[in-house]
Amino acid sequence: MAEEKPRAAELSSAIESSATGANAGDASRTCPHCATVMPASAAFCPACGWSMRPLPPGDRLAAAFAYFTFVPAAAFLLLPAFRTHRFVRFHAWQSLLIWAVFLVLSVVAVILSNIAAAMVFLLFGVLALLAMVFLWLVLSIKAWQGERFELPWFGALAARMR
Repeated sequence: MAEEKPRAAELSSAIESSATGANAGDASRTCPHCATVMPASAAFCPACGWSMRPLPPGDRLAAAFAYFTFVPAAAFLLLPAFRTHRFVRFHAWQSLLIWAVFLVLSVVAVILSNIAAAMVFLLFGVLALLAMVFLWLVLSIKAWQGERFELPWFGALAARMR
């Protein structure tokens, strides 16, 4: 019975140290979102993309607003006030790339629908529009939460652009 109290204290201190992310001597921490262990200097979680540094609400709002159309995204890239905001610029570039692909596919579909099978292209157009609305909602919510959510191909390209 006397051994159980020190053991309980050991367990509670181990739980506390794992909840805070790291021991005093470790150079790592735990992601509060997915519990992945990463270096203490990491800005984003490598597993889920969650920001390890709290972002100002203005940056999160601007990043979410960049997905509404290509106009705010282009404005955020051109305004000098946002040149140093890497989070906002990443989401603005990703938004521009998505909108560009969507607009090119829409023009191609309109041209092809004049040549053949208008009803088939109308059906695909409605499905593509629903997919774009869903993608827009997901990306806006992720940006508002402060998460750097990279889409395949678009995210890697947006990360390289400055």
